[in-house]
Amino acid sequence: MVFTENEQFFLSATADNGRLLAPADWVKQLFVKHEESFFGSQLSSLSYSGKEGVLLSVWQWVTLFKEAQFSRFIRWQWNELGDFSLAIAPVLYEAVTDGRFLPEFQEDGLTFPVPPAVWEEFPSDFWSDSVTELMTNREFTAVLFSLCAQQAFQQAKQLKAEVAPLIGGKLTSSELNRYFDPARWRQWIGAETSEAPFSVGLRLTEPEEEGDWKLETVLINRKNNEKIYPLQGRILKSWLPYIEEAKEEQARWLRLFPWLEEGGELRSALSEELAFTFLTEASEKLIQLGVPILLPSWWETIRKSSLSLTAKVSSTRTRGTSFVGLQALVDFDWRLSMNGAELSEEEFAKLADSNRRLVKINGEWIHLDPEMVRKIQGLMKEAKQKGLRLQDLLEQELTPEEEAEEDWTDPRLFAHIQIELNRSLKQMIQQLQDTSSVPILSPPADLKADLRPYQQAGMSWLLFLRSCGFGAVLADDMGLGKTIQLISYLLHVKKQEGPGTPALIICPTSVLGNWQKELERFSPSLTVLPHYGSSRKQGEAFEQVIQDVDVVLTTYGLSHIDFDTMSSIEWSTIALDEAQNIKNPQTKQSRAIRKLQGRHHIALTGTPMENRLAELWAIFDFANHGYLYNLPQFQKQYIVPIEKDNDTSKVEQLQAKIRPFLLRRTKRDPEVELNLPDKLEQKEYCPLTAEQASLYQQLVDETMDNIGKLSAFERRGLILQMLNRLKQLCNHPALYLKEQEPENITSRSEKMNKLVELTDSILEGQEAGLIFTQYIGMGEMIQQELESRFGLTVPFLNGSTPKHQRDQLVQDFQQGKFPLFLLSLKAGGTGLNLTAANHVIHFDRWWNPAVENQATDRAYRIGQNRFVHVHKFITTGTLEEKIDSMLEKKQALNDEIISSEQWITEMNDHELKELLQLH
Repeated sequence: MVFTENEQFFLSATADNGRLLAPADWVKQLFVKHEESFFGSQLSSLSYSGKEGVLLSVWQWVTLFKEAQFSRFIRWQWNELGDFSLAIAPVLYEAVTDGRFLPEFQEDGLTFPVPPAVWEEFPSDFWSDSVTELMTNREFTAVLFSLCAQQAFQQAKQLKAEVAPLIGGKLTSSELNRYFDPARWRQWIGAETSEAPFSVGLRLTEPEEEGDWKLETVLINRKNNEKIYPLQGRILKSWLPYIEEAKEEQARWLRLFPWLEEGGELRSALSEELAFTFLTEASEKLIQLGVPILLPSWWETIRKSSLSLTAKVSSTRTRGTSFVGLQALVDFDWRLSMNGAELSEEEFAKLADSNRRLVKINGEWIHLDPEMVRKIQGLMKEAKQKGLRLQDLLEQELTPEEEAEEDWTDPRLFAHIQIELNRSLKQMIQQLQDTSSVPILSPPADLKADLRPYQQAGMSWLLFLRSCGFGAVLADDMGLGKTIQLISYLLHVKKQEGPGTPALIICPTSVLGNWQKELERFSPSLTVLPHYGSSRKQGEAFEQVIQDVDVVLTTYGLSHIDFDTMSSIEWSTIALDEAQNIKNPQTKQSRAIRKLQGRHHIALTGTPMENRLAELWAIFDFANHGYLYNLPQFQKQYIVPIEKDNDTSKVEQLQAKIRPFLLRRTKRDPEVELNLPDKLEQKEYCPLTAEQASLYQQLVDETMDNIGKLSAFERRGLILQMLNRLKQLCNHPALYLKEQEPENITSRSEKMNKLVELTDSILEGQEAGLIFTQYIGMGEMIQQELESRFGLTVPFLNGSTPKHQRDQLVQDFQQGKFPLFLLSLKAGGTGLNLTAANHVIHFDRWWNPAVENQATDRAYRIGQNRFVHVHKFITTGTLEEKIDSMLEKKQALNDEIISSEQWITEMNDHELKELLQLH
């Protein structure tokens, strides 16, 4: 038997001949009557110092040796520690269960000094003999007793419920040590019960108006707690033998709170300051100790209440001629109240100066917290300086109610203030929350197109937000006509306002030509200036050339390069097409665009957030600057709680906050009614070739061998690099091996085999298809194979294709001049209208389903009148198949708010190995 470093006993056994015995040979016989270990069945075998045995906690040890009820059919011999255990365990067990000792409270728990009775149980020479090489019997016993008592208390239901809250509660360890004496402790743990017919408590009574508060010890009848007698008053004769017990309890209170003592007795009169201290501090600590406390009936009502500060918006909505934008200032009057007691601003200032804690107003007691008063004063002062903004009002009205942070660090100035709206603001809030209540405007007379009802509603919504000065995020599905809605809006603005400066549309280079054609086609009355190419104007020349222009078209790259020119104009409207191009808030391009000045900002995007909340923030910071605070504040308020803690209440708050300024309709919505043909999404499963499988396993094994040796940053980088290489390998081994002139292209990859089969079928049916890939090298291989095999031209549109050539390729494909169009996912996945195709082939998979869906919508959009067949190539047994399964579940979250795009890199090594393992 050995006492181990982790404060447990290790038991092992040897036979008479010295042979080590396995635990299975002796545990049942030794623990035959030991209930605490369920007769040994709950003990686990383990090896310690080269021997096989079992571990016992100190409480299991003392309960095993207290009666030594081992199997009588075996002769048991013990080492020195075992013999010591047989002697001391019964005494320790009795001392613990009897409770005749007093613990010492510490900040992190209890310690238990050994009661004198234990020392007195044995002769003095018993304690002088050493039981181990490390400590004397006396030191060893002190450790055992404290551990034994703690473990016993953890198993006692009463103590678990009553003692545990004391540790780390309102009472400090010093206060607990002052309060408890041996008699009170035995009552507390249930070892003894009081025979007194009463319980002892304290009663505090408020003054009629001003003056001292009355404090007295009272005796409460245990049988009828409505019968209460002051200790200093007349006492029932039958209670007199127990009065000393009441005085002992009163003495404990005075030890606990010396400021309650006056002349050796309980202080009977308390000043307002001491009464407040008793109400807020002493009473709660005494209640935690089980002392009955009788307080004024109103205290519980006002204890947790605080001043309510209300800003009532005046009938004139704003300071100025009109309200425009989130920063518009609103006139208001202050109102302060608590529990129905109203305070004027002057009365509040007077009370604040008096520094009172408890005050009676109009016959009602109210509690003034100086810290709260100070904060309210600061808020009122700041509000007078900065004013109440429309944004502050929206914070209250649009987001679900939440408890205000006690430290008042919320970035919203009026987060802790109730705002009463006037009629006009109530109407505006209703229209923001319910887009169906926004008045529907007629399409502009100059529009050369018929608007669908949902498009007309979208145009009206944009114009409504413009009238309020709020930016807009139009996030309709790809193919629902965001372009025509913006064009209709621009025609309306020109007619109604004659804005004086043009609108600025910023779009990807790949769709610049498409915007020119759409504006010419649907709004020939708008004068359009493309700001693109080497001959584009700058500075004063640019300002001169836009004098008679309605719309300036430019690209994302140029908006950053030509920032000085672009930022010198206050545009009538700034509209971003494919606004996800500014999703990374830290890039120079994103920062530059968010700094441009326009009277109205509109973001057009089918994916306002592809993966991370920071992307949503960047787009909203453009549309409504400051509405989602600055990025660090937004990260604290939403990104961390949602992406790391999965806080659903924060998801609801954020959704409610952005909903009025984000309009999203999908092709599935009843009001859209596109009458599009059916779309079939089909997964085409392709096995790996033997060459691919060998290379795949080799790469996974090498990566997993190295991954445990890296820092967290290096680990993430290696995983992302490996994922990219595995995707290349799933496509084709030649792409993975970076072969310059690959041979046997079709036979080395089942994906290529499947593509050849599909191409043959498409050509035979005289149909047309789009083929998407992420990799330029893969696109070139596909192009080479299909052109040589089928003898036709297969154009490849990618990031290096010049703008004029892109426009021509799109036009030629739409006119049926070639049946197969090969596109890189990034260059051709957005902004293009390719309805001539009725097959869409995703040769490799993107990690984000939204990106794939955008690419699919090049063909599945308004203007498509044929059945659309979507083919998604997946290599079986690889991470592509597993990721596909995971993304299907993840897609449901993308409609709300999804987690970080780096989710694969955050997997632990076991999860990562399961994901990558070739099956």
